[in-house]
Amino acid sequence: EFTNKTAIRKLQVEVETVGKEKVRLEESIATNERACQLETERDWYKKEALHLDEELENMKARQKELTDRLDESEQDRGWLKVQVEKLSRKNALLDDKFRELGVDFSSLRLEKDSASGNTSSVGKADEVEESEEKVVASSEDSVAKTA
Repeated sequence: EFTNKTAIRKLQVEVETVGKEKVRLEESIATNERACQLETERDWYKKEALHLDEELENMKARQKELTDRLDESEQDRGWLKVQVEKLSRKNALLDDKFRELGVDFSSLRLEKDSASGNTSSVGKADEVEESEEKVVASSEDSVAKTA
């Protein structure tokens, strides 16, 4: 009877050991599955991070391109502003010279002959050109002297 009890006790201990080993293996499998799941998630996050990094680089390049274009446009705008100011001053000088010469701008307009399509004051056009050339030449001399 003692041997039977000992044998039963050994079997119970062995059953408990096998049960504990079973639980440990199940936990190990679950941990391994969780590790695989985490690796999969890690790979996805890594891929997404690389994609976003590439997008960031593209956006930085685009931003630089747009900034360069903006700078160029601002420089062009500044240059055009200076040119407009110069032309405005030159126009004012020309207006003064025309007034000094007594040239009436309204008489310099060419009228189109509605029937033939030809200008009705060809002679006036020649006079206007000569007078403009004289004014431009004299105003350029004045500008050169003041500069």
